[in-house]
Amino acid sequence: MKIILTGSLGHISRPLTQQLLKAGHEVTVISHNSDRAPEITALGATPAIGSIADEAFLTQTFAGADAVYLMITAAASGMDIFAAGKQQAQTYVNAVKAAKVKQVVNLSSIGAEGGPEVGALHIYNIIEGVLTAGLPGVNLTFVRPTGMYYNLFSHLTTIKQSQMIYTNAAIDKPQSWVAPADIVPVAFKALTAPEAGVTSQYVASDELSYQQVAIILGNALGLEVKVVQIDDDTALKGMLAAGAPASFATEYIKMVAFERDHDFYADYRQHQPVLGPTKLTDFAANELVPAYQKLS
Repeated sequence: MKIILTGSLGHISRPLTQQLLKAGHEVTVISHNSDRAPEITALGATPAIGSIADEAFLTQTFAGADAVYLMITAAASGMDIFAAGKQQAQTYVNAVKAAKVKQVVNLSSIGAEGGPEVGALHIYNIIEGVLTAGLPGVNLTFVRPTGMYYNLFSHLTTIKQSQMIYTNAAIDKPQSWVAPADIVPVAFKALTAPEAGVTSQYVASDELSYQQVAIILGNALGLEVKVVQIDDDTALKGMLAAGAPASFATEYIKMVAFERDHDFYADYRQHQPVLGPTKLTDFAANELVPAYQKLS
């Protein structure tokens, strides 16, 4: 099969590229960074250097493809994240239709069934809606990972400073977490052996409260790590002080508060996935500890 991947060589796209190539598929990887081209070529894939906002570029790159993997990268600083997501989704729709691609896999997210009340995650509801409405007759798979393990990298600085994790999330309420590596086989299957029509699938690796996360990280680092729940205003000020765009920070805090105060996982439980093999203990040892050791 001829398969096109967006996402350059990120946490998911790199191992997905490698697995597809190993299985004998022809893979093109889209990246906006020309410096990535030699690395993509070295893997055995074809680089396509250009912007995912460029409809003509996407249409040309998608031409002749059996399947495409779509993801939305971060909006430019200061942009409305929902307007940016809707615009990018429509650009994808136009390019997929023009190139006559019949199989699309979109990296979506838990919370995609929710409205504005879910904060930043509402962008995935918008994207799924635009793709579904705009691509009738296309086999469309939405892969919905839960909270990414690599979001925990943001806590390494305060762990280094004071052995503390600060969050406005509920610290004793189980959350679902996922390793990028466990998303790869799900995306691989959706690209190479698609189901007909519009489908969605949750992907998760572990279910842990922040208190359990702190214990696991502490054990991995040889520290006594504690977690403290802070209020929403304090969390927002912290994100703004760290340089996060105000529009995103506001919606992110709203997202975490909704997860804390409501039955955020209702739809997830109705479509409960089999948990992937990569537990947080594994990810902490292999990814978080080396990153922590590099901090000054």
